[in-house]
Amino acid sequence: MHDTIFFSACDLINLYKCKKLSPVENLKNTFDVIKKLNPKLNAFISIAEKKAVKQAKFSELHYLNNTERKLEGIPFGVKDVIDVQQEKTMNGSKLFETSEVKKNNSTVVNKLIDEGAIYIGKLHTHELAIGAPTFSGIDKPASNPWDFNKTAGGSSSGSGSAVGGYFVPFALGTDSGGSIRNPSSMCGIVGLKPTYNSIEMRGIQPLAKTIDTVGPMARTGKDISLIFSVLKKSVNTVNHNIKNLKIGIIEHFYNKDFIANEEVVISFEKTIKVFEQNRSLVSKVNLDNLKTYHEVNGIIMAKEGYIQYNKQLELRKDQIDKLTFERLNKGTHISDESYKNAKNKKRELTQKIHEVMENFDILITPTNFDLPFNIGDISQINKYYMRHARSPFNVSGNPAISVPCGLSKTNLPIGFQIVGHYNSDQFISDIAHDFLIKTDWENIRKQNIIKHLFL
Repeated sequence: MHDTIFFSACDLINLYKCKKLSPVENLKNTFDVIKKLNPKLNAFISIAEKKAVKQAKFSELHYLNNTERKLEGIPFGVKDVIDVQQEKTMNGSKLFETSEVKKNNSTVVNKLIDEGAIYIGKLHTHELAIGAPTFSGIDKPASNPWDFNKTAGGSSSGSGSAVGGYFVPFALGTDSGGSIRNPSSMCGIVGLKPTYNSIEMRGIQPLAKTIDTVGPMARTGKDISLIFSVLKKSVNTVNHNIKNLKIGIIEHFYNKDFIANEEVVISFEKTIKVFEQNRSLVSKVNLDNLKTYHEVNGIIMAKEGYIQYNKQLELRKDQIDKLTFERLNKGTHISDESYKNAKNKKRELTQKIHEVMENFDILITPTNFDLPFNIGDISQINKYYMRHARSPFNVSGNPAISVPCGLSKTNLPIGFQIVGHYNSDQFISDIAHDFLIKTDWENIRKQNIIKHLFL
C-alpha cells in the first residue's frame, strides 16, 4: 500500500515543496493503486498514463526551480461529460460510442492544467447525467468504496468513488439537481455545487443549462477552496471557522415535507450540536415546501434535458437505458407555458431564499434523507430518487457544499449541506474544513476505507 495516496492536495503540495516527495513518485503510486483497485470500484473508465507522466516530470522541474504553480503535481480526474483534448466525451451513454475525439480541453480542465494539476483520466457518470446506477449502461456502475454493493451516488458517480476511495485527491463533477452533492454524501467526501454561473461551462455537456454547474469534489474543505480558487481565478486570503456563526436550520425539509431515515436525523442533530458547542447561534427557518423545489427543478431539468437530446430520444431510443429515457422523455409532456411558469416560480423561490438568508451566515440541512442503496435495484432507485434536499439550491443558485457528518450502524457515510450567500463558495468551504477537523472525519474515513478497500 502506498501511503502517499492518502494525502490531500494541500498536504501533497507541502511535501513536494519540502522535497520529501516528488510528483513523479506520487503519480506512480497513484497509477499502481488505480490498476489494482479500480476493478473493484469501476470509478475510472479511461486512463491517460503517458500524458500524465509527462506532466508529472514538468511539475518536478517546477519544484526544483521553485516556480511551482497553485496545483503543481496534483492528480485529478473528470466526470465523463467534461471535454479533454484527444479523448471522446461519452456522457455515460452508448449514444456517443462512435463520437469524434474532442479537439480542445474544456475551460475548467485548461485552468487546472495551467496551474500544474495532472489530468489522469475520465470518471464514470450515470447516463446523460440523468440516468441511474443500472447494469444496462455503457459501463458497469461505479461502486461505493464503503460497500461495493452500494451505489456511489450520481450522476458524478465515478468522481465520488475515486475521491472517496483515495485514487485521487480531487475530481470534477457537475450538478443540476445534486449530482455533485449526492455522490459526495454517499462516498463520505466533500462536494461543492458552486454559485450558479460562477465557473465557465465551455466544453461541458450540460443537462439543463439554466441550473447546471461544474464543481470540485475532494476530501477536505481546504482542498475544495484551493481548487475553486483556480477554477474561478479568485484569491482567498481569509480562513474562516465554525465559531460564532448565525445558522438557519431548514428542519421542515426532513421532518415534515419528507420524513428522513432516523440515522440521518440523528447524525444531523449531532452536527447541530457541534456548531452550538462552538458558540454559533442556531435557529429554525421556514422555506417553501421541499416538494415545490423538486417540482420546479424537475420541470426545468426535464424540459431542457429533452431539448438537449430530443433527436437521440426519437431516433435512437434502443441505445438509451429505459430509466434514462423515461426521465428525459418527461420533457415531451411539458408545455412551453408550464416551462415558463416554472422559470417564474424559480425566480420567486430564489428571492425567498435570499430574503431568509439576510439574517444568517449559512443555512444547513441534510444532503440525502436515506443511506446508499444497492446498485441496480430499480425499486430502490425509484423509491429514493427524490428523497433529498439538494434541488432548492439548484433552483436558487446559492453555493451548497455537502460535508460528511457521521456513519450509519452499517458503516455507511451520511452528509449534510452548508448553504451560503451568492459567491461565498470559499467561505462555506472553510467552514466545512473546520467542521471536519473538529469531528476527526479524516481518521474515521481512512480507517474504514483501508479496512474495506485496501486490505
